Amino acid sequence: MPLVDILAIAAVAFTLAGFVKGVVGFGFPIITLIILTLTIGLLDALAIVVLPTIVVNIWQASSGPYLADIVRRMWLYFLVAMIFIWFPSAYLSAVNIKWPTAMLGAILFVFALSRLLKVSFSVPRKWERPLSVPLVAINGMLTGMTGSFMVPSVLFMQAMGFQRDMLVQAMGIFFAISTIVLAVSLGRNDLISMEHVRVSVSALVPSILGLAIGRRVRLKIDEERFQQLFLVSVLLLGGYISYRSVVVL
Repeated sequence: MPLVDILAIAAVAFTLAGFVKGVVGFGFPIITLIILTLTIGLLDALAIVVLPTIVVNIWQASSGPYLADIVRRMWLYFLVAMIFIWFPSAYLSAVNIKWPTAMLGAILFVFALSRLLKVSFSVPRKWERPLSVPLVAINGMLTGMTGSFMVPSVLFMQAMGFQRDMLVQAMGIFFAISTIVLAVSLGRNDLISMEHVRVSVSALVPSILGLAIGRRVRLKIDEERFQQLFLVSVLLLGGYISYRSVVVL
């Protein structure tokens, strides 16, 4: 695909992703991965998504007063995530890409379905660290193969009882750390080219613009209804990505 077409697609994808994140507090990598995977493929999508995702999530991670509390409570979770993200991405170039792509679609489908059904559970404080290791190991491996950070980490952080603003900041910290490790691992395995870097850098402005617009619009629309519409779209597109990867390709 010509570079100018990739830049145009990326501009639309990152503006929309920033807007959604500004409104509901999550969804940035979901939107970008869906649009870019469907148009240019998973490997190129992963390489392009990393830089804007890091910038947006660092902004989110630093925008609240709970940083010290979150790190004190979740340092083990973050550490194990870094280890398990590092290794799976090394094998992306060696596997048939339809399987990680199908896995991405399945993760998006499960995440959207769990949010629409309002699946929730609680975790006693004494079980947080014992559960951290197996859950984040699963999450890390899925992130390393697909670039998606949502399952099961978002559900686990909700189960820890974080109130909304603290949860949004915790997600920002986790997503930022995960994306940085993923970017370094992809670069180490020659899966990020200079063309990817140029597209990624060019996506910073639309990402921040979309985020700023989304935050303003958030005060003027029905956030719950918008989130439901967004999740239904993710559910359908996640299912389609899996179907197209396994059945069509």
